[in-house]
Amino acid sequence: MAAFDTLEEAPGDPILDLTLAFKNDERKSKINLGVGAYKDSEGSSLVFNCVRQAELQILDQRLDKEYPPIQGLQPFIEASIELVFGKDCDTRRIFGAQTLGGTGALRIAGEFLAKKNICSTIFLSDPTWGNHLSIFHNAGLKLDTYNYYDSLHKTVDFQALCNSVQQMPQNSAILLQPCCHNPTGTDLSFPQWEALCLLIKEKQVFPFFDLAYQGFDQGLEEDAKVIRMFAKHHPEMIVASSYSKNMGLYGERIGHLAICTENEKNARAVGSQVKQLIRSNYSMPPLYSGRIVSTILNSESLRNEWIKELANVRERIQEMRKQLVSGLIFKGGGRQFDYLADQTGMFSFSGINPEQACRLKSEQGIYMLKNGRINIAGLNAHNLDYFIDAILSVKEPS
Repeated sequence: MAAFDTLEEAPGDPILDLTLAFKNDERKSKINLGVGAYKDSEGSSLVFNCVRQAELQILDQRLDKEYPPIQGLQPFIEASIELVFGKDCDTRRIFGAQTLGGTGALRIAGEFLAKKNICSTIFLSDPTWGNHLSIFHNAGLKLDTYNYYDSLHKTVDFQALCNSVQQMPQNSAILLQPCCHNPTGTDLSFPQWEALCLLIKEKQVFPFFDLAYQGFDQGLEEDAKVIRMFAKHHPEMIVASSYSKNMGLYGERIGHLAICTENEKNARAVGSQVKQLIRSNYSMPPLYSGRIVSTILNSESLRNEWIKELANVRERIQEMRKQLVSGLIFKGGGRQFDYLADQTGMFSFSGINPEQACRLKSEQGIYMLKNGRINIAGLNAHNLDYFIDAILSVKEPS
């Protein structure tokens, strides 16, 4: 018998497989609202101009291709820490590492927590991004959930969330999304975050932030407020951040891992352990993507251009969200879709159930996740009316 005869084919990724099915669909009226990538007003992928300019600068410098440090490029790390924690943070007690996207940051941090016996269990919001489960399970952590979304009222169930935290064992980790929650698009208010911060501290639970969409809610500084507030109360915490969305560097796989510690000595110890994990995994991160981000963040002109371009992206998503809600109301959907206007970021929980999602895919060529998550950035002036009509065709009148 061959060595691999006993293996069965693993299930595909629900998001990436959806995109493959979309590409193979020959209907002209099809819409892909499944994958988490920004599309412009013409439905095309966007490459930021600041990224193009940074690439030209890097090319002109004729830089070498030597191995970078295990933790990545230091100018990138320093700029990334400042972007998340602000200019006044004490960088001596923060270990930073360039990672393979936000996913890489989550995985390395998960392995660190599990293998160094910091935490044995991580609590994920219900619902959460599907890949969170695989990432942390394969990192060696036990998985549990906390209450988050009230599907009846289409909002965060804050009391149920707090009740969940009350029941968490000491030294568990809790994964938090500080803005633009994936998949619901529904976030806590800042006063709720403040109350949750104190409760997590009281229960001695370890805060772990997944910051995948900094700049997509209110702006780069505003979207970091929750993390900076937590950092004042929790000397030890983790932040995994990504440049996939806010710089459009999806395929370049560039993210950042920040681990806050009590003091400089602990930061060095943490860093040495994390670097061992990285070395035995992928050795070190690639140069090119780190150089792109570092060039933008450390150039005043390119950074300002990035902020403006990101604002345009954010405002287009917000405008499409408004037009979606008003269009649904105008075409007879009543007020049952008002909650969409209160959601933030790229994603929304549409209220579509799995059966309706399958109908939309087969009958209308509209691709979304079975849980009803849609990517608002996939909508534009050319397909919005078609999408609204399709939604109303499968939804019961309110």
